[in-house]
Amino acid sequence: MSQTTSRSEQVIDGYKKHKLAASALAGIHALIQGFEQERVVDRRLAVIGLLSILLLVGISTYFLLSTGSLTLT
Repeated sequence: MSQTTSRSEQVIDGYKKHKLAASALAGIHALIQGFEQERVVDRRLAVIGLLSILLLVGISTYFLLSTGSLTLT
C-alpha cells in the first residue's frame, strides 16, 4: 500500500515551495539591482577618465603649440 499525503499536507508543501521560490527571486532581483548600480558607477567613472585624458591632451597641445618650436634631445 502506498502512503498518500493528506490535502492539507500538500497545501502546506506547496506554500513552503512558493515562499522559497519568492525568497530566491527576491535575492536574485537584489543581486541584479546591485550589478546595475555598479554598471552606472563604472560608466560614470569611464566618462570622467576619458574627459580627464582629453583635458590633459588639450593642455599639453596648447603648451606645445604656444612655444612655437619643438626640441627633442
